[in-house]
This record gives sequence, C-alpha cells and structure tokens, in this order.
Amino acid sequence: MADDKRRKIITILWGILSVATLLLVVVKIENRPPTSVRGPLKILTPPFTANKAELIQELRDRKFQQLDTQLNSYQKAFEENVLEEGNLAIAFDAFGFTDPALTKILEEWVKNEPSSYPAHLARAQHLLALGWQARGNRFSDKTSEQQLNEMQTLLDESAKEAIAAIKLNPKSSIGYGLIIDAAKGVGSSDGLNRAYTAGIKNVPLSLSIRVYVMGAIEPRWGGTYEAMEKFGDEAQKYAAQNPRLISLKGYADTDRAGEAFRDGDLKKAIRLYNRALEEGGDFSAAYMYRGNMYAQLGLYDDALEDLNRANRLRPQNPAVLDSLAFVYRDLSRPTDTLAAIQEYRQFALPDSDLLNIERWAQNFETGAAPAVNVGGN
Repeated sequence: MADDKRRKIITILWGILSVATLLLVVVKIENRPPTSVRGPLKILTPPFTANKAELIQELRDRKFQQLDTQLNSYQKAFEENVLEEGNLAIAFDAFGFTDPALTKILEEWVKNEPSSYPAHLARAQHLLALGWQARGNRFSDKTSEQQLNEMQTLLDESAKEAIAAIKLNPKSSIGYGLIIDAAKGVGSSDGLNRAYTAGIKNVPLSLSIRVYVMGAIEPRWGGTYEAMEKFGDEAQKYAAQNPRLISLKGYADTDRAGEAFRDGDLKKAIRLYNRALEEGGDFSAAYMYRGNMYAQLGLYDDALEDLNRANRLRPQNPAVLDSLAFVYRDLSRPTDTLAAIQEYRQFALPDSDLLNIERWAQNFETGAAPAVNVGGN
C-alpha cells in the first residue's frame, strides 16, 4: 500500500516537472528573436561608378566643368538603361552634404554655369538637406515657428532650383523627386501631385520618383498603409521593364516595422522587416533598419550581415555607416569603427554621439578610452 502511494506521488511529481519543463521551452521559444532567412544577395543594378567623396572634393576644388561632364554622363547612362538610376541617385545625393562651406561654392557653380542642369540640381539637393536640417526631427508640436519658417524658405528655394534643372533636362527623375520631397515638407499636396504627374509622364520607369512619393504618403505625413500598398502594387505593371520597382511592395511593412520599434516591440519589427524583404526583394532600407533591430538585441552577427548587405545595395549611405560604427563599437573593434566614421565624414557631418565613439576608438589602444555615453543607435 505504501509502495502504491509512493509511486503515485512520484508520478505526480514527474508530471509537474514535465509541465514545468514544457512551459520553460515554450517561454524560451516565445522570447527567441525571429530568425531571418537570407538567400544569395540579388543586386539588380550595374556596378556603381559614382563616388560621393570624389564628387565633393571636385566641388571644393571648383572643378565645375569636370562635375558637369561626370554628372551628365550618369544621367545619360540612366536614360539609356533604367537600372543606372541608382548610380545617378548616389551621385546627386553627394550634394546633400550639409557642410556650410559648400553653400557658397554651389551658388558660384550655378552663377558661372547657368545652363548647367547638374549645377542647378546639385544646389537643389543641398538646399533640400539644409531645409530638413533646419526643421529638425521632432514632431511639429515640438518644432518652433522659426525652424518651420527657415525650412520653408530653404525648401522653396530648393524646388525652384529643381524646376530650373528640369527645364534644362525634362528626364531628371531626381529633380522631380526633390520637388516631391520639398512639397511634403511644406504640406503642398498640389505641388506634390503636379511634380509626380509630370515626372511619371517624362520618366515613366523611374524608381526614385516613386520612392519620394512613398515617403510622402506614410501615415505620419497624412497618408495610410493602404495607400502605400496600392501605390506599390500599381507600379508593378512596369516591373518587367524596371525590376527594381518590386522593392516598392516592401515599403509599407518597412514603415510598419518602424512603428513597432517606436512602440518597443523589436521582435515584431524584425518580423515585419522579414516580410518586407520577402515581398520587395533585396532593398537597402529594409536591411539597414533590420540590422539596427538586431544590434539593439545584441545579435551582432545578424546586424553586421544586414548592414553589409545594405551597404552593397546602396553604398556610401551615411545612415548605414553610422549604424556600422555603433555595431563595431559594441564589438570593441576600434579600427573598424574609425574606418566607418572616416568614410562617413567624407560626405556627412557627425553628430555628438558619433564623435563620442570616435574619441573612444582613437583612445582604445592607449587604454585611455573614455566611457561612451550615447543616446542610442
């Protein structure tokens, strides 16, 4: 009788232990970050030839005719092969460098070469970047009237320069994109729609124009995810001629993932980035943001893989280099940290957080590295 009672107790204890073990396994699985399946990277663009650092140096040296020749060659290549638009976009993105020393030089270029389409477009890009910088990145109720007025002045001037560039070359997809971005900033839906209509009429296969529109119809700018998805789907009728348009199908989920991150749900954000890449194929923005999520979770191998993919798909992006610098800092790799920041400095101005980790990396080998206290990646 005692043996039967003992066996029952042991059976009950084993049952309790089994249930507890099962619960621990379930909790562990639920807490595990979602995995990301990565196949071979599919790069749809021809090799990039534009070098932002070289273009900025030529501008500083006032080699205006050389810049005209290079930038016109990138535009011509795009007009002959739509897949060259990425190279063209990188080239003009160089002039989004907000170094104040460049402002007067760009004015000089436009003044000396008033019939130069690249000169007007480069200045438009620079003014647009200055406008967004003047506004800052806080919500409207936290942004002063002075900031908003300064932004509007700069964005209006940017749009005028972009229009001048388009008059000289109606196939300037980047020009239409800059007008769309400026219209978003000043809340002009009419200006946005007119720029988009004219742009798609003259450059129907452009990805850049559509990407700027995607940014303008995000929920935070008064749009909806449904509108973003519809816009991306409508572009697919041209995907046979420009396969890079498939990436537009991933933009709504990419923005949803950003909302999940702001709500503190990093795992949900990663799942949404996974879906964005499944639907939109390999595109740089999704890899960059997903890499940041993995870095936040301390999964640095995944973070580096995603960030390096982003860098290959869209090289010389300051946001990617910034993220890489932080990951290398967290891995105590000062040489790689400095290399990323050095490249960043060639076409962007570092903020205080980046300067802090630069000092840490410079002092690492001496054993005098200061404590790094930054606000996050």
